[in-house]
Amino acid sequence: FGSRISRPSEVRANISCERASCPDPPSVAAMIYICKGCGEICMLPCRACEALCNVIGSSCKCFSDLFRPIVEGPLASYVLGTWACMLFAVAAGAYGIVDSECPDARMACGIFVGLAAVHAGFAYYLQHQIVSGLARKGLHPSSHSELAKEAMHILLYDFGVCLYVVIYIGSFGFACYSFAMLSCGAGAGYGAAILLIVYGWIASTYLLAWYFCNCCAGAVMSHSQSSKQIPPPQQQPVMLGAPMPPQGP
Repeated sequence: FGSRISRPSEVRANISCERASCPDPPSVAAMIYICKGCGEICMLPCRACEALCNVIGSSCKCFSDLFRPIVEGPLASYVLGTWACMLFAVAAGAYGIVDSECPDARMACGIFVGLAAVHAGFAYYLQHQIVSGLARKGLHPSSHSELAKEAMHILLYDFGVCLYVVIYIGSFGFACYSFAMLSCGAGAGYGAAILLIVYGWIASTYLLAWYFCNCCAGAVMSHSQSSKQIPPPQQQPVMLGAPMPPQGP
């Protein structure tokens, strides 16, 4: 029909040519391993990023577990605010020790650092004592009246709190007096002194407000609960046709 029929010899020649053009099996395997190696190299940044994310996630979880009892406990704002303020006071006092040339100014800055550490430690101590006292009694920290009672009990009978009251008053007085010691030259020391003075006013005001607010909230809640427990007076039924009780003269 016009098309040429291939001879068997030509067919065998074409097949041999196609086989000759294909790569050998060992070269194909080598190419596969080379591609896998390139793929592994390309995946290294992704795996490094995944490992870094796992490390950061574990660190954040540890950090969260460490601060969760403080954030969820009573006086959380007082504790965290004290830590932030005392961190700046420690930094200012430490810089004042290095920067000052006057011995009195360096001594004052060193005392500032020690007082800041005491304030920061007591803030956590007070929260821990309140939570521990309520836990020993089987009470929950969400009860306002119990929080106020436990805080007053700790204030009256805890030796650490009584010792801190003396240090607190001395810290405020020394911060006011330290301006005379810093007059010989301590730029950053003035910042630490001002922070301790301001903290003395704010911390005492906050603790008093926290105590009285818990007392008032506890009294209101106890009154509302007691009013709910008292049943309303029941009205006696009126019977028609019943004789009227005799009235006195």
